[in-house]
Amino acid sequence: MSPFRSILHPTDFSRASAPALRRAVALASAYRAPLLILHVMTPPSPFIDEGAPPSSYLELLALARRSAKRRLAAVLARVRRAGVRARSSFTEGLPGDEILRAARRARADLIVMGTHGRTGLSRAFMGSVADRVVRESRCPVLTVRSHGR
Repeated sequence: MSPFRSILHPTDFSRASAPALRRAVALASAYRAPLLILHVMTPPSPFIDEGAPPSSYLELLALARRSAKRRLAAVLARVRRAGVRARSSFTEGLPGDEILRAARRARADLIVMGTHGRTGLSRAFMGSVADRVVRESRCPVLTVRSHGR
């Protein structure tokens, strides 16, 4: 019996996500586990005045959604061409919250995610989604650091 019945790979489409995707695909293939590829679009910036945002902002947001969904579909197609059973999910919110929620819903046995490897002030200001997921996940988390900075 396989130790992994379901694997989750959250992606932000960055260079840090690529090595993690390769690892997730390899594990899903080796263990014949379905792979859920998740993209979380972060919420709009809070500096917008009260009331209705300008239509150009709404158009920009719609364009960002379409672009992210297109990129997610392309990743899913590549994974399926590799012979892995996979599906994708798109959501909006805070990445750490949404990744943990998706892992619970999918009953993931493993999360395979990239890490940007930020340190010092960069990490203090940006935070670490991977760190939060590692600390709060109910299942094991494999973090894969990108090779370049």
